[in-house]
Amino acid sequence: RLAAAAAAAAHCPLLDLPTELLARVLSSFERPADIARVAAVSLLFHASLVEEGIRLWAQERGFELPALPEGEGCAVRWLC
Repeated sequence: RLAAAAAAAAHCPLLDLPTELLARVLSSFERPADIARVAAVSLLFHASLVEEGIRLWAQERGFELPALPEGEGCAVRWLC
């Protein structure tokens, strides 16, 4: 079953959408933690896409997020 699910995910139409559009969709979520869960639930949404979604979420609400501190390995964990 897992192989079938992986094969189906490989042909997912979401992968055909531009990264900018996917980040914009993620930014419409209510909270940054909800956006971060996307990366945990699906390998289709890699950490950099989720990070961009969180940054857009903040920007759309008038927040400016600081740069990732030196030595921090996971931007998504840090931002949430």
